[in-house]
Formats: sequence, C-alpha cells, structure tokens
Amino acid sequence: MQPVLTIDGPTSLDLDDGVWAEPEGDRIRLTIAIAGVATALPHLGIEECVALARLQTVYHGTQMTRAMLSPERTEALSLLPAGPRPVVCLQAAISRRGEVLSFEFSETVVESAAKLSYEQVNQILAGQEDHGLKEVLRCLAVVATRLDKNRRGLWGRSRQGEFRDDLGSVVTGKAEQLIASTAILYNQLVGEVLKQAGLPALFRVQDPRQDEAIAPLFEQHDGDPVVLAPLISHCLPRAQHRVKAGLHWALQLPAYARSSSPLRRYEDLVNQRQLLAVLNQSPSFYPPELLLGVCDRLQDRAIAEVERQKQKSEEKWLRAASSVKQLETVTEGQFSAVLRQVSVIGAIPPKLEQQLRERLKKGSLTPKHAAQILSEEFPADLKQALIAKLSQGDPLLNGLMVLNTLGQLIGTAPQFDYEPANGQWCCRLVWQEQSVEAIASSKVRVRELAALMVLKGISLVEW
Repeated sequence: MQPVLTIDGPTSLDLDDGVWAEPEGDRIRLTIAIAGVATALPHLGIEECVALARLQTVYHGTQMTRAMLSPERTEALSLLPAGPRPVVCLQAAISRRGEVLSFEFSETVVESAAKLSYEQVNQILAGQEDHGLKEVLRCLAVVATRLDKNRRGLWGRSRQGEFRDDLGSVVTGKAEQLIASTAILYNQLVGEVLKQAGLPALFRVQDPRQDEAIAPLFEQHDGDPVVLAPLISHCLPRAQHRVKAGLHWALQLPAYARSSSPLRRYEDLVNQRQLLAVLNQSPSFYPPELLLGVCDRLQDRAIAEVERQKQKSEEKWLRAASSVKQLETVTEGQFSAVLRQVSVIGAIPPKLEQQLRERLKKGSLTPKHAAQILSEEFPADLKQALIAKLSQGDPLLNGLMVLNTLGQLIGTAPQFDYEPANGQWCCRLVWQEQSVEAIASSKVRVRELAALMVLKGISLVEW
C-alpha cells in the first residue's frame, strides 16, 4: 500500500492531501493523494446537496466555524494516520529541470505514515529536529524546488524572493510552499485531463486580455509575460469560474481546475467527480447548465467576499486615520501604506485629508506621496493644490521627480526627446497615452516643464 504523509496546521482534522516522494535516478517519483470524496458520496445525494448549498468550509482564523461535510464524513475520509483511506492519486515523474516526464491518475487506497505540522516540517528541513521521514521530506523539498524553477507564471513559484499560491497570496515557509506547489501541480494536471476529455468542469480562468484597461498592453508587447509581468502584476483581475477550460494568465497555464481540497471546497469535489468520469470512461456526471449555476454562485460569493474585505479595510483605516496625532507620527513608508488604502476603501477619511493638506502646505510630502495622490481617488482640488506646489519647482518635490516616481509605480517610464530650437531646447515627452511638447532655455528646465504638463493632464483624469 502506498504510504503518504500529511502537512497541515497542528489542529487540522480535515486533511485532504497526502504527499510522498522517492528518488529514481535523476528523476523523482512524486505521489499526491487526494481524499476520495467523490468515491464515497452518492452523486447529488443529500450530502452533496448540502455541500452544494454551503460551497466550502468556513474558517475563522485557524478554527473551523462551518464544515462543508458532516464531521463524521470528514473524519472517515480525512487522511489521518488511522488506517487505509480511499484517494484519487497522482503519480508523476519529475525531471531534474522540473518537467513532468509522465503522470497517471488512479483510484486507490493509501495509508498515512504521519500527520505533521508546517512548523514541525520547517524545523526538520532546517536540521533543527530529527525525524524518521526526513529523507522523504527532503526529497519533497527538492521536488518543490524543481517545479518552482520550471514554472513561468507570476504565481506558483518564487519570484523576487516571494512565493505566491494559485490565488496570488504570499506563502512563507518551505513546508507551506511545498504543499502549495504540489497542489498547483495536481490541479494543473487535472485541468489538462478534463480539457483534453472535453468534459464540463469548474475551471479557473484568468484572462487579462478581456480587461479593457490591460488589453492594449498585450497588443503593445505581443503578450510577452516577461515584459508584461511588472506592468500588470498590481492590477490582475480575479480568476473566474468557467465551465470550459481557458487561460490562467498568472499561472501561465492553458487549463486549471482546483481538485486538491474536496473535503473543504465544492468545486474540488465536482472536478474530482469529473476526473473519475474520465478515468472510468463514463459520461459526465454534471450537465453544463448545473455547473453554470454553480459558477454564478461562486462568483456571487467572491464578490461578496471582496465587499466584506473592503468594508473591513475601510473600518480599519478609518480608525487609523481618526487621530491626526497618529498620522503625524507614522514613518514615510507607513504613510504611503495609508494612502494606498484610499483606492481600496473608495473614500478618503476626513482626518487623512486634513493631514495631507497640512503636509502639502508645509512641503513635507515626498515624490511617492505626490504620485499616489495623483494616481488614486483623491479630491480634485487637492490634486490641483499639489500641481500648484509642484509648479514652484521645489528641488525636493518637483514635477519631474513625481512623474518619474509615478512611472515606477505604474511600470511605464516617461520617454524624453530633445532638440535645439532657436537658442532654446524643445522637449517632447511621451507617457502612457499623453504626448506634450515644451520649450525652455535649458534641458533641465524644459524637462521639468514637460513633466508638469503631463501631471496637469493626469490631475484631471478620474482614476
């Protein structure tokens, strides 16, 4: 019987996924076993209908507040070290370069050799704790590193020192990254199988080319993800649920179907059942019409969650901005973080606006603060007051410095072209969709004038 181990929070009992790895020459044989919920639950029986109504298990912090399945069913299927468990298992051969040389899904039975916590695994991998499964864990860490190097997306790998999971959230800790990475691989291959079979499922699709604000950048740079990454990483749209497979741009995958947590998420249960249909060469378990309804419900829930988080952010920052004294004592970086929240909550707290006007009057705003004010939803008269301040040519806060900073924030640098003009200099400045020309006695002055003209145009735009 195939052994696996689980890595999760110390108190977690709904263990969906078990992993194992063994070297085979230069390659590594990776096993990912996912709890066989679809094999145990009658199709659209009472238990699945309850799961459909709930859609997912709800947590508050680390504590479960509402389970998608009953506690008895969850315990019976959870990959606890308490005997054999049915699973839908993936076995894949991973090359030294992180390529998937071969893979196979199967219905089988596994037994958990250990229930480990993230903290414990991190200590074992760091050599701070000994364990009988340390070689397996080291092999799993090597697999995660190989997969990381082979991936090309913004998410699903380490980039600039940060690992982001399939939702774009930063994941810290080797054990946490290991589990996130193997889950992405499992979901990726499930997506490939379902796409090839042509079965409807609950695919995660993220295609920024459909976003009017981002689409021109794709045309301008021929869709090159390397060039586009720094330009659009800050404004990627949320992935949508679709019945047909489609591009997941941040993962750089043609199909992605989450299937690694069927004890906790209904979409994973659906995709697991559809995968079993492919393995057993049977018809689709779900008509597209039913899945379209599930997509709508998942979308509604996602929108409601965004609104809930927005409200929490608004309440948090309203409290933070309730005292002028608090804002006077924060660092410049902390003040920038406060300004970023204006776009999140869609409004500016009165105390924050008061503090901004005082800083502008005193000349204590930085170029980054000024760039944030011009690019976010701040009052028009405040932006005009800022432009007037920049027109004074303060060496520590002028139009050129602010425009360059704004270019860094957005990811598009301004382009300056100069040529002599009757004893003076003419400067043509192109940035975003703006093009202006200015004339002055020196290159420095003409560059500042051109930058100020662009910023005046920006101050009139509703971002």
